[in-house]
Amino acid sequence: MKSFFQFLGRAYKYFRGTKRVWRKPPRADLLIIDRGTASPLDEMFAHHNPHIMDIRGESVNMLALLRAVPKIHLGAVAYLEAYIDFVNPKLILSRTDNNPTLWQLKRRPNSTYKVALIQNGWRFEYADSVPHASINKKYQVDSFLTFGNATTRILSSRLEGKFIDTGSIKANVFQKIERFKNDAPVVFVSTFRASKHKNYLQGTVFFEHLENICEKYKKKILIVGCERSDSGSQTEKNFYSGLFSSNNWNMVSRVSETSSYEFISSASCVIVESSSLGYESLAMGLRTGFVAIRDRNRVTDRFGKPLEFGEKGPFWTNDPSEEEIGRILDYLLTVSDEQWERDSGWIRDQLMVHDYGNTKIRAYVEGVLTGSLKSN
Repeated sequence: MKSFFQFLGRAYKYFRGTKRVWRKPPRADLLIIDRGTASPLDEMFAHHNPHIMDIRGESVNMLALLRAVPKIHLGAVAYLEAYIDFVNPKLILSRTDNNPTLWQLKRRPNSTYKVALIQNGWRFEYADSVPHASINKKYQVDSFLTFGNATTRILSSRLEGKFIDTGSIKANVFQKIERFKNDAPVVFVSTFRASKHKNYLQGTVFFEHLENICEKYKKKILIVGCERSDSGSQTEKNFYSGLFSSNNWNMVSRVSETSSYEFISSASCVIVESSSLGYESLAMGLRTGFVAIRDRNRVTDRFGKPLEFGEKGPFWTNDPSEEEIGRILDYLLTVSDEQWERDSGWIRDQLMVHDYGNTKIRAYVEGVLTGSLKSN
């Protein structure tokens, strides 16, 4: 009885202020879990009339919640399973790949649906990939659609299923860049967070070096902002205004799901500290330089993690000195297209593949829903 009231208490706290739905979830062959990451899956597979399940408190289905009560010891899994039973899907699809609850949806031996997760961000190590999952437990999905082999290496020891290298579902919308754009700006991908900008200050000397070198090459600097809210974006712009002494720069905000990719596609080269967008830029064929701006010992700043490529390479360095920043930019702005492909191609394909048009993801989903894909 005590656990019952604890369950109700947690449910009330989580769903307080959310919309309460008292009708059964509709049946659908395709169930997309998490409205927050449903795009672009909902558009890609609209012809299958997918149903989208809220898991961030946007709404709660009261019938599924009540059905979950007898299995309260399972926590959130009980609610998801009850909801899934109403929908009765052939395929459960989600881009919230680092939610450990979704890793448990195949625990029932008689489940008839398939579960496929699509990687949504760069993963440095197992704990980063699924921060609340048990390191002693083996999980299972039918398929995990990954950026590339690097992700497979860190997840396959804890997760059973078929790993398919599909690349970034967002970057795959854009064609691969084959030619260098000499008259375009140098794009810097910002990872600034207004709530954590004190830590970011450790790397301000980097921007002095970047400004000096871009002046040498007569290149404009375009910063792709990280903050999305109006207030956060203004704080971010103010931060960079205090770093640059000239007007040789501009900042653009991420105003849509694809705007960041449009901005980097217009670059002569892209400079990043560490972000998923940086690896997506590399996968798209863009000349991309990786510089550990703050702390060379921070695992999340080291190029290629979880793989090891050394302290320095043609287009990466863990040393944010002016000499190293100059070396990286010299290389990116002068290397031939053919040499760039030779230097970056073998590394790029290990980290993130590029599948223009998302043909692999489309083929997988269509295969499951039409029955032509017999195995996972």
